[in-house]
Amino acid sequence: MKPSALYVLSAYLKKWSYADNKLTINYTFCINDGYYRKHKELRLNKTAPMISELLGQLLKDAKNGNSAPSDEPVRFVGEGEVKKKLSGFFNKIAKEFKGNKKTRGKSRMISSRSIDFYYNDFEYEQLEDDVKFYVHLNRGLNKVSGDLWSNAVSDFKLAIGFKPEDITANKYLAMAFNKLGQFSDAVVPLKIYADSENTPESLNALAIAYINLEEYEKADEIFRQITENFSDSNIALFGRAQIGYKKGQEFLSHLDKIYEKNPELLVEKLKTEWEYKLPPNSSNATIWNAATAARYLGFERPFDLTKKAFNQEIPCYFNADKGTIRFVKEEIDCWIELHNRYNIDGSTYQVYENKLLPQEKGKTPKKKSAKTLS
Repeated sequence: MKPSALYVLSAYLKKWSYADNKLTINYTFCINDGYYRKHKELRLNKTAPMISELLGQLLKDAKNGNSAPSDEPVRFVGEGEVKKKLSGFFNKIAKEFKGNKKTRGKSRMISSRSIDFYYNDFEYEQLEDDVKFYVHLNRGLNKVSGDLWSNAVSDFKLAIGFKPEDITANKYLAMAFNKLGQFSDAVVPLKIYADSENTPESLNALAIAYINLEEYEKADEIFRQITENFSDSNIALFGRAQIGYKKGQEFLSHLDKIYEKNPELLVEKLKTEWEYKLPPNSSNATIWNAATAARYLGFERPFDLTKKAFNQEIPCYFNADKGTIRFVKEEIDCWIELHNRYNIDGSTYQVYENKLLPQEKGKTPKKKSAKTLS
């Protein structure tokens, strides 16, 4: 019987504990048509026993997750090279672990915390295309785990080059584009993801991309599809509320319906998913600096407001190159209304128009654009 080929793709030091003399290793591998991300806690020991324990766990995971019969043999591809690289990896970790333990964690860790088993070109080029796909998918997911979204794009693109219709690669490529604000680039992979998975979550991701592109009719059509095909309509209600807000129309009734059924869910979605920013071409946007916005909200110092803004607690626009921060009155008003109406953080907020300077009262709204907010 021909053994299944097990490819170890990467390993990563997730954490360590001085008190317990232990460390946790995240590792990834592929076998047949399966890709797996696992972790293992190891007691710091001599290198050989640690390698043996980790590879034993890998073999066990591979047999448990493999679609082939459980009694089918499994072999490590390039086992000797895997052991060699793990030996260097664990030796470096052990040296720094002991050094940090002596200084009670005050010294910095200077070595790489991860290892890519196919980093060298000569090892990579020998792989078959289906394994190369997993190499790039894995690299992209590892970068996503470190919030390196821009760096992840190229690997997801390379993965899709081997498997154009793969759901996972297209899903995360779209997520990366969304994180980078490249919403038009996200549509094609999101369509593949949504068509293949056909879940409320995948359809919602596509609808959100259309909202960001201000293609509200396409987004609303998807939300109607979610309502018709799935019993839970909260995703559609939340999406329609977002569309209403972006278009300057009534939107609270949709949120009220969610709140009546599940207030905790609505509060969590408002904390994590609600987009306060109005479209860049909005004609109803009054742009303020920190001093004006602080007076409007009753802060004694602009610093108190900007601190809240930098903690992402209130909508703002920060230009790192110029060191400027701007606020939009209408977005602040929405932030206050939602927090007060749904008791998002247990506080009640109010505005202080009487504290505005005479020239700021009744100020004609400025058209918001990328230029005016930079």
